[in-house]
Amino acid sequence: MSTTAVIAGIGESKLGKVPEMSALGITVDAALKAIDDAGLQVQDIDGLLLHPAFHVSPRYHIIVAETLGLYVKTMADTTMMGGASYGAALERAKFAVESGLCRNVLIVGGEKLATGHVSGSAMMASVGAHNLDYEYPFAATIPAYYGLLAQRYLHDYGATDADLAAVAVATRKHAALNPGATMRMPITVDDVLASPVISSPLHRLDCSLVSDGAAAYVVSAQGTSKDPRREISMLGIGQAQSYYHMGQLAEGKGDHDLVRTVVDVAGKRAYEQAGLGPGDMDLANIYDSFTITVVVQLEDLGFCGRGEAGAFVTDGNIDPGGKLPVNTHGGLLSNAHPGACGGMLGFTEAVRQLRGEAEGRQVADARAAMVTSASAVASNFSVSILGASA
Repeated sequence: MSTTAVIAGIGESKLGKVPEMSALGITVDAALKAIDDAGLQVQDIDGLLLHPAFHVSPRYHIIVAETLGLYVKTMADTTMMGGASYGAALERAKFAVESGLCRNVLIVGGEKLATGHVSGSAMMASVGAHNLDYEYPFAATIPAYYGLLAQRYLHDYGATDADLAAVAVATRKHAALNPGATMRMPITVDDVLASPVISSPLHRLDCSLVSDGAAAYVVSAQGTSKDPRREISMLGIGQAQSYYHMGQLAEGKGDHDLVRTVVDVAGKRAYEQAGLGPGDMDLANIYDSFTITVVVQLEDLGFCGRGEAGAFVTDGNIDPGGKLPVNTHGGLLSNAHPGACGGMLGFTEAVRQLRGEAEGRQVADARAAMVTSASAVASNFSVSILGASA
């Protein structure tokens, strides 16, 4: 008899600034909440996947395991893929459960970029998608690269800074409905454009937050959790990778360039596995490290045409109550962005929405949700389509 894997439990630590707890402390906190949410005990976990926090040991999975008391495991490993790590980990956990290797896999991550030993600015300056020999000497940083990406998009499609700013405004509308979001004060396009320029054309409010936080989810065999009605199906998952160093983007590929990303490849696989298309999504939690990251994904995933994302967003389509609510928790731009595990918050929010538990911001009759995660400079992606229980 075949086994179907589901997301059985989710958990989050306090988000924003958490000076009273260590990175390990918030990680364990989120893990225990997810295990409890699934109706399991720590000893029921036989698989563990996480991203080694940027400022601790690469063997962090062993440290987390010993702290939780997980001494007997079938699988324990890391997925070191930056922001795309936890979409990739979800697919790996799904394979582990459905192959019979594991029964319950814990996926967890936590970072302290706001108040930890390594500040967000220091981390981003030293760990990024830049070639240390040829690009780093010219002050290459993650915001600088995304600024280049945004400049190219504006050039190719005649878009404006205001088109990018509209994404930040829409995201803040969602955050205003989320009591746990870091930034809830409404903003306007003018507010975004008046904020300091970080890397032209990106302003401060076009950039994601620098946060502390942790999140976790448990992937189990269907029917394992305490309430099967709260189990969430993984309908389709796709991954795709292209360049890591922007300067190494191959010329002449035709289908992809800086502003036509390989998220379409990952999305195509996820759509095909799920038997669904863009019009079937009730919401999408799209990785929003910067506003431009959302813009290119909206187009590449088929939610609007090339060069049309600005109008799509400005027309209110991604707002609360819109055609495609995007980042209903407030995203990395307004909810929290605790490093590589920031993308996990899109999954925990999607689970809440599909369970009907997103109080105050619930998308009506949500049955299918897309979650994307990305790393490098919008060039490595995972796309997941989740579904509510029948």
